[in-house]
This record gives sequence, C-alpha cells and structure tokens, in this order.
Amino acid sequence: MKNHIDLGAETVEFVRTRMEEVLGEDPQNICRVEWNVKEVKEQIFRLFYDYQVMHGWPHVAANTALILGYDHRAINKMLKKQHSKHE
Repeated sequence: MKNHIDLGAETVEFVRTRMEEVLGEDPQNICRVEWNVKEVKEQIFRLFYDYQVMHGWPHVAANTALILGYDHRAINKMLKKQHSKHE
C-alpha cells in the first residue's frame, strides 16, 4: 500500500472519467448532470468524521481538519451547522 494517498487527485480523475462518459460529444447531455458541490463537501466531511468516531479513534476533529485541509475551528463550525440542521 502507498504511504500517501491523495484522494483529491483520485476524485478529480473519477469525475473526469464520468464526465466524459455522461457528456460524450453531445452538448444536450449537460442536462443529465447534477452535482451539488456544497452537499458533496458536507457528505465527504461526514464520511471521514463519522468513520473515525465509529472506530473510537482519538482527535477526530483535528484529524479530519488535517485530512481535508481545514483549520480545526472550521471543523467545529461544520459540526455545529450540521447538528443544527438535524434539530
């Protein structure tokens, strides 16, 4: 296994491949694509955060901030925002 895995680069490559598959050469296909980037960002945040919580790992907010390239205070704001959404 690699020592360092850049999921950002892998995600961009996946999106590029899917975009070519979906759009092809027909400009009309653009109507077939929907991607709420803000929602995807929140889902990815929750995936990393919840995974660590489920496994009982320490320093979840700090680790999530490091992985996602955020300041740890931003992670706390995201948690508060998502918590208030579900109330």
